[in-house]
Amino acid sequence: MSEKKQKEVKTIKAIDPKDVADTINMVVSLMESVDASRELINNKIKYLKDTYGLNSTDVRAAATAIKKQNVDEIDEKVKRIQELVDLCLS
Repeated sequence: MSEKKQKEVKTIKAIDPKDVADTINMVVSLMESVDASRELINNKIKYLKDTYGLNSTDVRAAATAIKKQNVDEIDEKVKRIQELVDLCLS
């Protein structure tokens, strides 16, 4: 038989209006930063598309792969796809 873990009981404090307001305002500020970053990212991707004719989806996928540090996974996926294409075309 396995024993169930007991949930830790959290103590709820009385609302501190200043802390709540400050925290919500910080969340709003972070959301605005995310929006601004998203717009800048889109502008940079558009720049690469307009300047060099790069495919926007490919640019975003490359940036995502680098960010997530899974470039090796993409290399392997491309290799597997190429093997299937070669199989179909031979």
